[in-house]
Amino acid sequence: MIEGSCLCGAVRFSAKAMSGIVECHCAMCRKAAGGHAGFFFVSFRRDVTWQGAEHLTQYESSPDLVRRFCARCGTAMTGANLKVPDATIILAANALDGEVPARVVAQEYCASKASWAERHDGAPSCEAGWENLWP
Repeated sequence: MIEGSCLCGAVRFSAKAMSGIVECHCAMCRKAAGGHAGFFFVSFRRDVTWQGAEHLTQYESSPDLVRRFCARCGTAMTGANLKVPDATIILAANALDGEVPARVVAQEYCASKASWAERHDGAPSCEAGWENLWP
């Protein structure tokens, strides 16, 4: 079972299976995820169960598409899904808990990548917090 939760723990989901993870660099996904990209995967809607769904709120990010997030802490719980649902649901990989059987399989909207994130793999890294990277 694949499990995910929001930062405050009010909302949780479980999915029986998942697709590979897609890294989206479009401006809407970057802003919704609060980072250099949004990370999403697809599951069948019938295979996803929610706990604390009453704490979800939604935002219509473009015509006919809604994103759902925790109303308490703001964690994105879904990607841009059709307002009138189909058989699948796009879930936020950023909300996943623990190890999962999938990895990033594709990147999309690469022409929209945030310039500040270019070549960040070469940036200094540390095992814990980044305090020792301050100037």
